[in-house]
Parts: sequence; structure tokens; C-alpha cells
Amino acid sequence: MSYIGILIGFYGYLFPGNINLMVVNLFHLKRYRYLSFVLILILVSESLYSIATLLFLKTILHNQLIYKGVEIFSLLLLSVLGIWMIADRKKDINTAEVNTNKRGLLAIIIHPQQIPFWMAVAALCKEVVYKNIYWFIWYNAIGVLLVMIAYMTLGKLLIAYFKLNLNKINKIVGIAYICIAIYTITNIVIHIN
Repeated sequence: MSYIGILIGFYGYLFPGNINLMVVNLFHLKRYRYLSFVLILILVSESLYSIATLLFLKTILHNQLIYKGVEIFSLLLLSVLGIWMIADRKKDINTAEVNTNKRGLLAIIIHPQQIPFWMAVAALCKEVVYKNIYWFIWYNAIGVLLVMIAYMTLGKLLIAYFKLNLNKINKIVGIAYICIAIYTITNIVIHIN
């Protein structure tokens, strides 16, 4: 079941951002050596963020009150993200070509959104994640690499697709986030009593 990490890794980097745009830019400029370094950096930092968050959550797992509080907090963050995605009206994904690589590298290293993301993943997929964390992280890295390869090969098409359909996608994903958060929080509260 750890292979679900592939889907989570793929989804985590699916939507265009500085990291994806940097990968597309480097690929199209044929800067393969630098691109290889960037891909390794993405995979290492993604794995470090995920393992640190998941191991922290596993450490506090024995204290159910603290763990449930963190779990509910992460699910509330997930629902806030869902509301934000539904309410966001921005359509412009354009970024200045000159600063794409700098912003991309910065986003790889300083990526605090990863912590609540991994908290939500742990809350939703606890049994799968903790059954074998290291295999799960390995599969997640494969998913991240696959989405980066997709961006390298289909970069301009994917960015154009998301540019045209981002509002619809955000609304669907936002509603899904809210529903998942409400359902999971309800189950947690029922099982606490």
C-alpha cells in the first residue's frame, strides 16, 4: 500500500509553481547538468521535509490527545486551503523568466507549505504511511520525479492547460479538501468519545 506515495508525490507538485517553471525553463534551455542538480535537490528536500514531519507525528502518536490535536489542526488547515482555493480569483500564472531559477531554488529549500501538507497526508493516510515510512517516502520521491518528467516533456502544454482551467481545478480540489477534512474530523471526534 506504500505505493500510494507515488500519487501523493505526483499531486504535491502537479500545479504550476516556481519549482515546476524552473524545471521547464532549464529543460528547454538544455541545461541538463544544472537540471540534474536541481532534480536531486528537489527529491532530497522533499524527502527531508516529509520524513521530518512524519517522524515527528509518529513520535507524538503515543500521546493521543496531542496527536489528535495536531491531526485536527492539520485538517483544519486543509479545509482553509480548500476555502482559499475556491475563493481565489487569480488567473495569471505568468512569472518573469529572469527570476524563475532563483525563485525555484528558494522554493525548493524554503518550502514551509510542506509541513501542513505532510500533516494532512499523515492524518488521512496514517495506516499506510506508518506501516513503512521509508518505502512510502521512496514512492513519494518517485511520484515527484514523475511529475517533474511530465513537466519537462509537456511543460508548455501543462502550463497552458492549468492557465485555462485553474479556476475549475481549484474549485474541485478545494471542495474535495473541505469534504475530506470535515469527514475525517467528524470520524476523529466520534472515536474520541
